[in-house]
Amino acid sequence: MILIREGLTRLAHVTIASMNLHCGAGTRGQPFDIEAAIAGLAADVIVLQETWSPEDAGTDPVESAAKAMGARLFRVPQRRVRALTDIAIPLSAGPGAVGIALLTTLPVTGYEVVRLRHIPGDVAARRAQIATVGLPGGRALRVTGTHLTYRLASPVQLAQILLRLGTTSLPTVIAGDLNMPRQVARCAPGYEPAVRGRTWPAELPLVQLDHVLVGRGATLVDAAVLPPAGSDHLPVRARLRIPA
Repeated sequence: MILIREGLTRLAHVTIASMNLHCGAGTRGQPFDIEAAIAGLAADVIVLQETWSPEDAGTDPVESAAKAMGARLFRVPQRRVRALTDIAIPLSAGPGAVGIALLTTLPVTGYEVVRLRHIPGDVAARRAQIATVGLPGGRALRVTGTHLTYRLASPVQLAQILLRLGTTSLPTVIAGDLNMPRQVARCAPGYEPAVRGRTWPAELPLVQLDHVLVGRGATLVDAAVLPPAGSDHLPVRARLRIPA
């Protein structure tokens, strides 16, 4: 009986991770193993920013990582470029798309993409992915992954996401590169930053731009900024307990 109870407690937990891949380049442009970096996040739901999807039929490390995990992969392009050098990433690549992605090994019961308000001066079309995943015991969790504008108006886009999510008893998490410090992110009503620590630039972190915001209905178990994985951002991860 004790073992059964311990098993049920363990199954009530879910791990969320986020990483800005910087299209596979580090702070100084050095390439890194994207597939290994994603696998190292060791999470049930992973949200990624600045993924790279080449137009040629070459190997896609994000897709390969999803297959290795046995995860479903949802991708959304945010900007198409002729080459990575066009966006100051010194890696050899032809045309493709920079975007965001969500991977999960949990069953997906709902999914939508939200078009975020365009901010003048931003060259990317910002989006948010909202996925509802099923958990054991009839539990459910809604995870929103996004990469907000690098302009100063990122809180405007976060407010739009909050409005879309609305007020509900469904446990909800917002994760990604929000391009705002924790002091600003914590102002999101009904949400608390789970991770506390600087994440950018990875080699000498000065500010936290990458967040996991936990809404009502989910209890934080632990959270951390993870060690460098090759990108110019440090990954973040949070483990939550979801009530029945």
